[in-house]
Amino acid sequence: MQITGTAQRSTSRSWLALLCCLSATLSLGAVSASDAHAGAWTLVSCTQPNGQPAPTDGWSTSSTGSVGPDSGDSNTCAQGGNLSAVTSGEAPQHPYEGPDWVFTAPAGSMIAGGTVTAALTSPHGQAWLGTPNPIYDSADVLANCQYNTGCGQAGTLSGAFPVAHPGGTNLYAIAVCVGPYEGATTCPASGGLDAGVYVSAADIELSNPATPAASGLGGMLLSSNSRGTQDLTFAATDSGGPGVYAITVQIDSATVYSGTPDTNGGSCSTLGKSNGELMFDHSQPCKQSESVDLPINTAAVADGQHTLKVTIEDAAQNRSVVYDGTITTQNAPTKVSSLGALPGPGTSTGISLATGTPNGTGANEAALLRLGMRRTITRTYAHRALRIPGRLLDSQGQPISGASLDVIQQVIGASQTQVIAHVRTHVDGSFIAHVPAGPSRLIEVAYRAFTADSTYSAQAKVQESVGAGIELTVSPRRTISTGTILLTGQVDGPVPRQGVVVHLLVHYRGQWEPFRTPRTDAAGRFDVAYQFQGAFGRFPFRAEVPGSQADFLFARGVSEVVDVATN
Repeated sequence: MQITGTAQRSTSRSWLALLCCLSATLSLGAVSASDAHAGAWTLVSCTQPNGQPAPTDGWSTSSTGSVGPDSGDSNTCAQGGNLSAVTSGEAPQHPYEGPDWVFTAPAGSMIAGGTVTAALTSPHGQAWLGTPNPIYDSADVLANCQYNTGCGQAGTLSGAFPVAHPGGTNLYAIAVCVGPYEGATTCPASGGLDAGVYVSAADIELSNPATPAASGLGGMLLSSNSRGTQDLTFAATDSGGPGVYAITVQIDSATVYSGTPDTNGGSCSTLGKSNGELMFDHSQPCKQSESVDLPINTAAVADGQHTLKVTIEDAAQNRSVVYDGTITTQNAPTKVSSLGALPGPGTSTGISLATGTPNGTGANEAALLRLGMRRTITRTYAHRALRIPGRLLDSQGQPISGASLDVIQQVIGASQTQVIAHVRTHVDGSFIAHVPAGPSRLIEVAYRAFTADSTYSAQAKVQESVGAGIELTVSPRRTISTGTILLTGQVDGPVPRQGVVVHLLVHYRGQWEPFRTPRTDAAGRFDVAYQFQGAFGRFPFRAEVPGSQADFLFARGVSEVVDVATN
């Protein structure tokens, strides 16, 4: 037979002039999956390689035209079934009508190959697998079962069909009635099925050239004379790609860390490899952006200068070297002549001699403190007390339980530090430090491996910015157009003896306009009289305390808005 026409899939999902029939001798064996190459990965759908159910991310369904009451689609993959599309029981009003399943590649990715395992049957209509391009041709067809033509025994066609015509973004599984078209009327069946397609598995090879990147590299590992286990922090991104899969850290070409920092709830855990490509069961397996905090153990590295190389690999095995520089390590014990004063946050210290009682089960000089919050936070005056969650781990990543940690603060502008709280770790090394309310400050959680140590073995810091608290009262709230109002207020918290400056603003003609700048007394109080000049309407007022004032320990703060009406 000859192909008698061409077809194009419109945006309305109707089928236009597909083809009357396909050759029963259409060869599927000549099409093979693409060879594995860098920048590619395999999405597993419906059934995993081990036979267990898999998700069906990327697949969607719809129906074209008017279909019969027994027609439709279903997804039973989670129960070990398939994606099915069946048409039955109604004569078509247009050339091609029926349900379909469509796989759409993630944004930025293309279909590069793979296989679709399916069964097709067609007593009267057409069951079809394909990767249509804007212009339909035979290379698009994975499998076609039409009027029993090419359907094998019992009117079915089944197998693992190689994906043809790679380079597109869609893959279709379609069951349609074919007619009325050029004299062909194939539906409805005289009771029963017209056409059906059943996809039980799909291994779809996807290509994506996006390369990962990093920014903001930092952490104590990059500081001078790092020791023990120190953190390496940065933001990893794979914009437009399948996401950050693995990070490798090498010191002098020896791998000291290799792993997946965030499994994205399990989606970023590989199912193995297929032709050298990683396999996943989610269409966007890994996070495209994540904050990375890696514990790097330098205990086995000789003291001195070393090369550090950091590589990021995405799920498509695109790789980027994001850091290639030097670090210095100092792991030899430093003799301590006396206990000395309590070191403040940011103090650089060597390892202390292990003296006194071990602090916690698994006490370790090379311990690592991880905090479960951002390193820089902003709080309001009313909510300035906070809780800091975290974990204490040894150099092998195992929890240190029953350890006592100090919570230290260094108030903004001050040179001294003070211990303001203590917290003890749980059996899994976790803790929640309850930090009392305070001004803008640097907060540090610190750990001594042994009770008589003169220095901390591990430290983690949070910079807290606290907005000033300010209250505003206006009286009266309603007056005449030339009336006088009194604005009184209170700035909360420690106020310096000279007071602080306050800006009073009124919202007028679409913007906030300052009209007075009083200074509070030593108790933070102020009052200002203001007379209207014939204005009518509603006028919102507010007070604002600028930040960075001498001897004032808070950032910018704003009062609630108070409305005044004139008539």
